[in-house]
Amino acid sequence: MSDTRAPYEIPDGPPELPPELPSFDYATMGQGGVPLVIDNGSDTCRAGWATEQDPRLEFECLVTRYRNRKVSADQIMLVGSSVHSDPMAKSSIRSPFDGGVVTNFDAMEGVLDYVFTLLGCVEARVDQPIVMTEAACTPYTSRSNMSELLFECYGVPSVTYGIDSAWSLYKNAGSFAANGLIVSSGAAASHVIPIYDARVRTEHCKRINLGGVAMDEYLLKLLQLKYLAFPMKITEWQARDLVQNFAYVAEDYDKELGCYLAADNLAQRDVTVQFQFPMPSLDERTEEEIQRVTERRREQMKKMHAVAAQKRQEKVEQRARELEELVAVREARASMDADSFARRLDDLGLESERELDEAIASAQQVVERAQNRELGLEPESKEAPSFPLADVPNEELTDEQRQEKRRQVLLRAGYEARERARAEKEKERARQEELARQDDERRLNHFDEWLADLKAKRSSAIARIKERRARRRELSDRRSHASQVRMRNIADLASSESAAAAAAGGGRRRRRGAEDDDFGAEDDDWDAELARHNRQLSLYAPDYLESLDRAERVQIENTIMYRFAEGCQQAILDKPAMEQKLDNAAIVARAAREYQLHLNVERIRVPEIVFRPSLVGLDQAGLVETIDGVLRRAGGQASLVSNVFVTGGGFARVPGILERLERDIRTIVPAGTPISIRRAADPLRDAWRGAALWSVREPEAFGASRITRQDYLELGGEYLREHAASNRYCATPKREGPTPS
Repeated sequence: MSDTRAPYEIPDGPPELPPELPSFDYATMGQGGVPLVIDNGSDTCRAGWATEQDPRLEFECLVTRYRNRKVSADQIMLVGSSVHSDPMAKSSIRSPFDGGVVTNFDAMEGVLDYVFTLLGCVEARVDQPIVMTEAACTPYTSRSNMSELLFECYGVPSVTYGIDSAWSLYKNAGSFAANGLIVSSGAAASHVIPIYDARVRTEHCKRINLGGVAMDEYLLKLLQLKYLAFPMKITEWQARDLVQNFAYVAEDYDKELGCYLAADNLAQRDVTVQFQFPMPSLDERTEEEIQRVTERRREQMKKMHAVAAQKRQEKVEQRARELEELVAVREARASMDADSFARRLDDLGLESERELDEAIASAQQVVERAQNRELGLEPESKEAPSFPLADVPNEELTDEQRQEKRRQVLLRAGYEARERARAEKEKERARQEELARQDDERRLNHFDEWLADLKAKRSSAIARIKERRARRRELSDRRSHASQVRMRNIADLASSESAAAAAAGGGRRRRRGAEDDDFGAEDDDWDAELARHNRQLSLYAPDYLESLDRAERVQIENTIMYRFAEGCQQAILDKPAMEQKLDNAAIVARAAREYQLHLNVERIRVPEIVFRPSLVGLDQAGLVETIDGVLRRAGGQASLVSNVFVTGGGFARVPGILERLERDIRTIVPAGTPISIRRAADPLRDAWRGAALWSVREPEAFGASRITRQDYLELGGEYLREHAASNRYCATPKREGPTPS
């Protein structure tokens, strides 16, 4: 199983867009009262003149106000994508919207200042009529504050409010004559609005508190849960980029989810997302360069050996001179008195004649060993040391001899211990050589049996390693049965050892004897044995080890969790049976895999939240249930589904949404009901284009819908002149009571 598609290299952030430049054509465009259209979206704001085809301005609806003494002593305000240009501004970034409704009018004022300034309005007031979009069923408080801002701060002559999705329908249909349903999905919320009798019916509108931002946040949470130890931080912008590029709506979610991780389907649907990763250090040398370095190292080793040999020769010559001096002192002993001999020994750093003899013997041994090495002679076996006083009774010895006897007893004990250890080593070495000989003989004469036995030994070592690891995991749980049995055994062992020590009359720790066999007490023992078996198999049965690695990879790759997290890529074994040599390309590929994400189930799970809000913990009906509720509230007009219009910058742009809606709507309407679903030509910009087209093409309706400053002063800021694309307005009842005197 392998993934042959190239990974998607995700950018670190959005591309740097050129800043919006002022148009300085306000005086020209303002002649004749050309309306100024503002599509006031919670994600993106678009503004321009109604007589043009596209908006002049299009920017993120974000504002920041902050201070940066290095740039200016005054407060700095940034709008749009510029808010990300200065790191000091990030902490104060604000949006005018909350849940799709304008609530922060300080930020809204900054957005309008930015719009009017870039459109060239340098006067104290704006003289053009304003056409502004708003959300369906906008609260009166929000509209009142917006009207107050426009009339009191900017002095606009009039303002017309309309629902963005309704004007998007107008752009695509040309009128509001046909009955139907508008399914609008924005950044913060989605709405289902019926339209009949040539106007939108917001009294039957329903809202779902899910939009494009909810998809981004949900994907971000899913990836954080899926890759707990991912070395990179996944930003919200990157999550949005992945949703826009790879999310799609499944026509039958349950059926597709059940077979999504199957090998055949996964190879076509899994997407590998590659983040930037640090390039590992590589050996870029050619074979000739490696050969030259090897030869250079070999020459350096020869020089080092020559220097070491010269130092050894100098040391031998020095010891030879010392030997001549020591021998001369011993030969002159007969012609020297005791005091002169003692002073001579003191000059040599010796205290007695016995130390002189020992120094002469040591120097002779060094010189003879060097001479034998030069002549190529084998060193003569040492004679066993003698300990004449060790077995003599103390009664027959003087005090000095008793001290010498104690020294000889200790020396003999050490010598005998070393001899026993040497004998044991020789015996073990002979045994190992015999076993190796027998093993080689069996391999040569009975290769099949030898190979089968080697495979069985390897399997046994692996089973033992797995057993020890499983037991260690079980022992780490203090409540497990194995852990409790272990604690009882430790307590019993401690009590038995203390009783035995008390009976023996001492508390010394028992020393291990030569018969103790502690092989397997450590994991390294079994790992070493497994490595030994692997080395033998790699020499005589490499195909077997490769088949084991393939089988282990297949076993790993067939697990659901591996496919979920790693997609179709080949599994990397922690401890492969066959030693692998990686080239530079393989090293880079492994380093890149540590910085990869795999999108598979998330591609359909993320947009599914609009049909199943319970996936994100939202206690609301899904989109189809909401459509059913709207049809019932609209008098059971099932014919509305013959003209379903989908628009907005949220779920409307996700591939597969139209097919899924058609499939699910058939389950809530009578059989045979005609269903027609279409998407806006440009779900993002058609709201602005529709508002501009409506204000120019429908002059009578536009004139009747304008809220003037006089209306604002007499009827209040929440007042709304209704039209085919607007919300409903219900005047607030006046309080009844006595007239104040």
